Amino acid sequence: MKSIFTLLWRDFRGGELTILILSLMLATATVTSITLFTDRIQNSILDEATEFLAADAQIRSSMPIAQSTLDAAANHNLQTAQIQSFRAMAFSDNGMQLVAAKGVSEGYPLKGAVTVADSPFGIGSNVSHGPEPGNVWLASRLFGALDIAIGDTVSVGDAQFTVTKALIKEPDAPESFFGVAPRAMMNLADIPRTGAIQPGSRVNFSVLLMGDAASLTSFHQAVLAEDSPHTRWVGVEQSNRNIGDALARAQQFLLLAGSLSVLLCGVAIAMAARRYAGRQAGTVALLKTFGQTPDRILLRYAIVLLCLGVASTALGAISGWGLHLVILAALANLLPEGLSAANPGAYLSGSLAGLIALLAFAAPPLLALRQVPPARVLREAGTDGFLNPKIAAGIGLLAIVALIYFYSRDLAMTLILALGCIVIIGGGSLLAWALMRAGKSSVSGLGSAWRIGFANLQRHQGLNAIQITIFAALIMLMLILVALRTELIQQWQRQLPDDAPNHFLFNVFNDEKPQIQALMDAQNIPHRPFYPMLRGRLTEVNGESVKPRVEAAESSMDYQRELNLTWATTLGEDNTVTAGTWHGAASDEPAQIEVSAEEEYAKGLHLKLGDTLRFSIAGQQVDAKLTSIRDVQWDSMNPNFFMIFSQPLLDNTATNWLTSFYLAENQKTWLNTLGRQFPTVSVVELDQMIGQIQNIIGQVSLAVEFVLVLVLAAGLVVLVTSIQASLDIRFQESAILRTMGAPRELVNRILLIEFAGLGFMAGLLAAIGAQAALFYLQTQVFDLRFEPSIILSLCGPLLGALLIGFTGWASTRRVTQHPPLTILRNL
Repeated sequence: MKSIFTLLWRDFRGGELTILILSLMLATATVTSITLFTDRIQNSILDEATEFLAADAQIRSSMPIAQSTLDAAANHNLQTAQIQSFRAMAFSDNGMQLVAAKGVSEGYPLKGAVTVADSPFGIGSNVSHGPEPGNVWLASRLFGALDIAIGDTVSVGDAQFTVTKALIKEPDAPESFFGVAPRAMMNLADIPRTGAIQPGSRVNFSVLLMGDAASLTSFHQAVLAEDSPHTRWVGVEQSNRNIGDALARAQQFLLLAGSLSVLLCGVAIAMAARRYAGRQAGTVALLKTFGQTPDRILLRYAIVLLCLGVASTALGAISGWGLHLVILAALANLLPEGLSAANPGAYLSGSLAGLIALLAFAAPPLLALRQVPPARVLREAGTDGFLNPKIAAGIGLLAIVALIYFYSRDLAMTLILALGCIVIIGGGSLLAWALMRAGKSSVSGLGSAWRIGFANLQRHQGLNAIQITIFAALIMLMLILVALRTELIQQWQRQLPDDAPNHFLFNVFNDEKPQIQALMDAQNIPHRPFYPMLRGRLTEVNGESVKPRVEAAESSMDYQRELNLTWATTLGEDNTVTAGTWHGAASDEPAQIEVSAEEEYAKGLHLKLGDTLRFSIAGQQVDAKLTSIRDVQWDSMNPNFFMIFSQPLLDNTATNWLTSFYLAENQKTWLNTLGRQFPTVSVVELDQMIGQIQNIIGQVSLAVEFVLVLVLAAGLVVLVTSIQASLDIRFQESAILRTMGAPRELVNRILLIEFAGLGFMAGLLAAIGAQAALFYLQTQVFDLRFEPSIILSLCGPLLGALLIGFTGWASTRRVTQHPPLTILRNL
């Protein structure tokens, strides 16, 4: 045992283990730092997103929520608060207005804050409670509609309240764009005094919940395992579609980035272990000539692996923890204050990934040393002959798949990346051989440096094919991450530009529409087109009741509710026809009504082109032929509909109009003018919600940016490690050239041409692979539209030539700075 540690210490002092230890430490540190950083950022983003619920989760119901549910929440160590929402009339001495009354209990809000001001549209301050009993907080535009001021008295139903604050923002702002009146917030204990809730009244009940994820999951499974017709569970993703989509895509990117870092680190360890094993072949052969048995040699390298694994992963985990703190300190001015703590598993993920990678990538070449014959002491040391490359590649591929799935928990992403690796490995060698043959022919008329450089590539075709494959995979992963990052951030920026509509206007009747348009034009308020709107319900498909389809639908969409229906001949910019033909102008047959359905809604009910759909609208039956299916960008903040008809319905009677518009902060008082002139018109203010969404998306984008930097840094480590794996051969050839009288400049040019050639070939292969992988990732994983990128195709070869050419030349440049005899002796 002593001799084993003696040899291990000798290898360590001699630098034999330096590259392997450094690779393992960097692998562990990289995965640990990325995991901790992304975990804390993601937890913080989720924490802020929960402000849309004023809690971690909500139970919403159209029926009073039983006391037993509240007791069960307490037994699961969950904090609770209650909300009741209903419609009522608010009266003052000077007017009246329909309001959306909201009663809140003590403890509201559990997350976030209520923003109030001492004057309508004034500068707000945050409070962590609701109104006191007897007081009411009113939305700013109610002050103009009721002609009141702070301190005045208003009546809601039978009860009188003192107006003490202007309500600027509530964390759980209504998610619906339709049917929302101005808010009046009161204490939950005051609701019985209003007398506004009677049998048959439409009331929404909510219980807010806050606690750790395990307690919430346990409570959900125990109390609400299945949503009842009256009760449903609402989390962050369900509360707001914009936030849900942004978080889902960000989570997919962070998981992809982490998975790629695991993959890159595994490659780094494999390359370092192969180089170390090759250098140890001569030592093993010598040990066998002195009587060492294969079992003894196996034990020696098993102990080497154990020591390397424990020491390197421990140091790597500590380094990763420190690195993530350095990153957070450097970005303190950009990151949100009070970042959430990482999950406990994040601290161990790097060490676990490092150990698995060590066993999968380093163990095969090291443990195979027991098969080295004693006669190898007389030959050039190497791993060829005692390590089956197919077996090693198979073990490595299985380890990659296992590590990526362990990290991402996403089978589709794992299979896509694994398939990409197989294609790169399978096609890499063939393409590398063809490119090197073509390169050798194309440089035959150039200088000696070019001829010698490409002759070296051809002479070591097997090793270079492996390196090209590794370099191609590395560059491909970099291109994929950069392209996805760019597309995601651009998509988020397109989703909510600075001038995105932040108000919706509806309940506009036919005679009011031209007057409101004139009023908006006079104030230079840009607005989207006015859309006619009716409420209706789909009842039949091809003469059969839609109920069986609704019951069999797997989507979480509520197919039983009434839909907001419209008609239009022009397709909106945020709508794309995916099947059929847009109806355009009205049909030549007035009796033939055509309809276009939203894609997700149509899939859920298995609607097909040509189906005859029957709608119940205002007590009348309307039949329409389904002629097109649309993909709708719901997060555009423009009016959008599940169903769009080709012509007016019910002779355009009982129609109200809808539009959206952007209103700057200094124009908010215009809403008072609108409310006084058109008291029945409803306005939904979304500017506060949009601000929250933009803030969250900004944090998500920031996380994506810095995770990209970390993964690219891990990629550079792999690049350097891969180049180091072939240094012995290149040092030997360069030293021989120097011995034969070649000047330093020629040797430097040869090395630069050789590595740049490898980089160009790898970059070309990577660009092809990246385009194919991006197609599947963007369309299947991230739900984005794929467009081939010419810039990406050009950047691949150029990036490869520059990056690998410079790194390889810098790594081998010292061959010209030392005497050739010194170089040869150290090999």
